[in-house]
Formats: sequence, C-alpha cells, structure tokens
Amino acid sequence: VNALMAATLTSCPPHTFFGASPVGDSGTAQRRATRTRGAAPTRASSPAALSLFQQPVGFGKGSSRGGVGGGRVGGVSDAARRLTLASASSASAAAEAAAGPVVAPAHLRTNVTPVPPEAMAEGGMDLRAQPGMADGFGALTSHDFLRINTATPGLRVLNIDPPVVTVDDFLTTEECDALVAAAEVSGEMKVSSVGGAENVDNIRTSRTVTLNIPCLKDHPSKKAILRAAELLLPELAGLAASKGAFTSPTSASPFSFELPQVAHYSGGEYFRTHEDAFPHPVVAAKGYQRRATVLVYLNDVAQGGATRFDKLGLEIRPKKGQCLLFFPGTKASMPDARTLHTACEAAPGHDKWISQLWVCAYAGKHTPEGKPPGPGDRSARRAAEKAAKKASKKASGVGRK
Repeated sequence: VNALMAATLTSCPPHTFFGASPVGDSGTAQRRATRTRGAAPTRASSPAALSLFQQPVGFGKGSSRGGVGGGRVGGVSDAARRLTLASASSASAAAEAAAGPVVAPAHLRTNVTPVPPEAMAEGGMDLRAQPGMADGFGALTSHDFLRINTATPGLRVLNIDPPVVTVDDFLTTEECDALVAAAEVSGEMKVSSVGGAENVDNIRTSRTVTLNIPCLKDHPSKKAILRAAELLLPELAGLAASKGAFTSPTSASPFSFELPQVAHYSGGEYFRTHEDAFPHPVVAAKGYQRRATVLVYLNDVAQGGATRFDKLGLEIRPKKGQCLLFFPGTKASMPDARTLHTACEAAPGHDKWISQLWVCAYAGKHTPEGKPPGPGDRSARRAAEKAAKKASKKASGVGRK
C-alpha cells in the first residue's frame, strides 16, 4: 500500500541520500564507490568513528610512526586498532539501523514522485479508500512541509513528492460569485510588482486586490477561505480568528496567514513561471518563509487559464470552488524549486478569477544549511556553548587549585 511512499523515501540520488551503508561497512564495490564520490550525509557520523578513519593505516611490519614500530600505529597495536574499528563500525551500524533511512531535505531533492496514470485519469488519487496510503502521505507532508488532513472531503492527490493536491467545493458557488462581485466593484484591482522587477509586464499582467480594504476585509467568502484552510492544514488551527492585519510569525506563534488576495486575468493575461517562496536573503530579512499556497478558483474557464507546474508535468484547469494546495517553501525555510509554476493565459474572451492565500512560517528555528544563523540564534548558541564548556571543566576538575 505504501510502495509510493517508500519510493519517495528511498529514490533520492546518491548526492542527497546517505545511510545505505554504515561507516566502516566494507560493502560492495558500488557502495564503496558511492561513498568515495562524496555523498553528503544529512546525519553526521560519530566523531569517534571519523577520528579512527582519519588515523593512518596500512603500515607494514617493521614500519614505524612516532618512534613506535613493530606493526603499531601511534602506540596502538594492530590488533587493538582493528578491535576498536570493529566496535565503532558495529555501533555506527546499529545507530543507522535504529534511525532508519535518512531522506534529503525537500529543497535538495530533485526527484519527483508522481501519481500513477490510472489515478490521474480519475482526477487524482482518492485517499479515502486507501487508509494506509493516507497515513503515509500524511507522514510525508509533515516531514518537510505541513501536514495535510487527508480526511478532507473532496481531496485528491495530483503529485506525491512534492505534494500537490486539490479539494473540490472548498468554496460554494455563491461564495465564489460574491467574492468576484465585491472585488470587481472595489475599484482597487491593480497590477502588482513581482520580486522588485521594474518591467512587470514581462512577468505578470493580471490584476490583484488584497482583502483588507473596507469593503472586503470582513467579507464572508474571505472568512470561509480561512476556515477551510485551517481544516485542511491542522497545524494552523486558530489562525483565522484574527485576520484584520498581517502579523509576522514568531517563535511563540510560528504560523501566520498573509492577507488573502483576489486576482483577475482577462483573456491573454498571464503570470510567467515563478515560485511563491522567498529567496534566502529575503527570508533572512523578513524572518519567515512562505510555506504553503492555497489557491481557490472562483470561476470555470472554458479555454486556457491552467496552472502549470513546469517540473512536474502537471496542468490544473480552473474549476469553480476548487482549491489547489502546494508547498513552495520547506521546513528548512528554503524554496522547493520543483514547485515552479505558471499561470497560463486564458483564451481571448475568457476571464479567470482566483483567490490566493499564503501560509507563512517563522524561519528562526530552521536556519538553512550552510547559512549563518540570525543574531538571536547566534547569541543563544554561544551562551549554550559557554555553559557547556564551563560544565565540562567543572566535571573534569580543570582549574581547581
């Protein structure tokens, strides 16, 4: 039942997956070659094992090092060294086996796990008839993204990794029509800039309005979107209670909704290929990342207007009241480049209306690998290191008179 989940967890390429062979295992020639090609582990090997492998080996009989000869290395006999290596290898192997397979973070994965063609022919994978698959998919979404409530009525999975799902009847027909009408008469629809680009027409020609103006901030359809998003993503429970203004996520309150928007695409208008997540410099400045996109189609579009995921081979045609959910950012606060997408042009004479809601998450707890932590995190780390060093000295008696 969970074959596709297992495929996701084990199909990472060698440079992003580690754990098939523990440190010290002789393994096959292929595994040894994989290790020597510089596989990047996501879980560090034990310092003891690493230090042992850094010791020189292979000194023959009569050779010497540091004034010690007769088959001894650094004052340690060959037999003792082999015994120590074997013990370290056994301990490392046991730890690896207990921890299970190590999966590369989503922002480093380049592989894609699609839904079987027969399921796509039926509009996507329905998890209600497959409890085991539902549990596996829920675990996958919580591993690097946000856990999806797989029991949500009308939910269909269109891609497994990265997760892409749709939910039918997210809004009612009446809620969609009312929101479109209110946005049209607001007089506030305008082209928004994208990433600071000066020539916006090269990227986006659609118009948007944020639902915080007087005639829209308390609109019933806006409240319906927020409530439905909470049910779909259980970690967001309680966020819809106060949405008068955007508040940045913090360590104490790690999630926040950006203010919902309504976007209108006239025939021929577009939003070129883009990603919704912020690049790392923006995350560092803001202190949060966009982790989920909740897009609701407010009308049917007979020709064109699809949402296309360029790297997944997916195109979703607008269906009134349907929600499209995907995760542009990961728990590591990094963009998942696999979610690049395009708002395709609607055919001339056809309009497309959508509502967009982004879920933002505090980035302080998830400093991207290889990037320096923020000032607060650095101070906390140094204080912890200082306290640990002091405790170590006290325990060993260093500095006592």
